[in-house]
Amino acid sequence: MKYNLRIFLLLLGVLVSSFGTALHTVVAQQITINSISSQSDHQLFDNATKSAAKNAKTEELRAFLTSKYDYWDARVLADFWGETVEEAKARMGRKILWGSTNIAILDQFLVDARLQALRAVKLPRTADDSSPYKFYRDSTYNYNDAAVLAKFWGERSAIDAKVRIERNLILGNDEVIEEALKLARSQNR
Repeated sequence: MKYNLRIFLLLLGVLVSSFGTALHTVVAQQITINSISSQSDHQLFDNATKSAAKNAKTEELRAFLTSKYDYWDARVLADFWGETVEEAKARMGRKILWGSTNIAILDQFLVDARLQALRAVKLPRTADDSSPYKFYRDSTYNYNDAAVLAKFWGERSAIDAKVRIERNLILGNDEVIEEALKLARSQNR
């Protein structure tokens, strides 16, 4: 009987050991499945977050594009805020979407940004001084346009006209420049 008891205990030990190994394997598989599921959930969450952010930015840009503001307003504010023009457009759109109080704040930011930009506009000090006019350089206007406008506006030189173009762009008066250029060209024919 001692012999049978030993065999029984040995078999019971093997059975318990096998059951423990099987249980460990099942638990490990479940942890792996949960880990993969958790990673998938995180990935889904990240993708949903990115998609929501993209949709929000699209809405912000749409709000900007359908507003009274234009590229030059965004350009001035981009410099003021230290952002890209695209980021400034989105930020402006966000303020527009948030309502009239934020639009009033946006308008004040625009005034402050224009004043700061206007203070920075100066004539070049030397002939080697490369064009200090950030807005003029971003525009489609060239030296010939500046020369034509200098004559039309009664400025001393094309450089003086560049200063005036720069100031008008800062103030959001690009249509004034276009109209003056059109009139100046028609008078030169």
